[in-house]
Amino acid sequence: MLRSSRAALLAAGAILAFGLGALGSSAVGADPSLKSLRARDAELDALSRQAAYTSEVCGTRVSASIDWGSSKNWPATESLADACDGALSAVESQCRAGRRGLVTRFVCAGDNSGASLSGKTLRYGASPRGDAYAETLSVLQSH
Repeated sequence: MLRSSRAALLAAGAILAFGLGALGSSAVGADPSLKSLRARDAELDALSRQAAYTSEVCGTRVSASIDWGSSKNWPATESLADACDGALSAVESQCRAGRRGLVTRFVCAGDNSGASLSGKTLRYGASPRGDAYAETLSVLQSH
């Protein structure tokens, strides 16, 4: 069952990638390889686990996604989810300080744009080896 579910997810990802490629999206290449689809799946799985922990700490659901369009130049040897994890840690710090519900949606990007909060959506544009925690904490504390 697990194997067939994973195959279905990969097939759905391939169909989505093909559809986006047909629309001329630069976020997904016209012919994504199975290796790149698996890498994206692994990154999203890691970010989902990190967000689940943040949700547990905060006592409210924090959904998470990856902005693949902003991440096209992200180094293949670096984990984008790991680079964004510090931003989620900053959210957890705020929740522990009593500021629960400050963030309900998190977007991890790979464009080196840093942290920004719009409504309850936190977007973190990571850079390899950046300090997501300190920068994000500063943004959250200013709101």
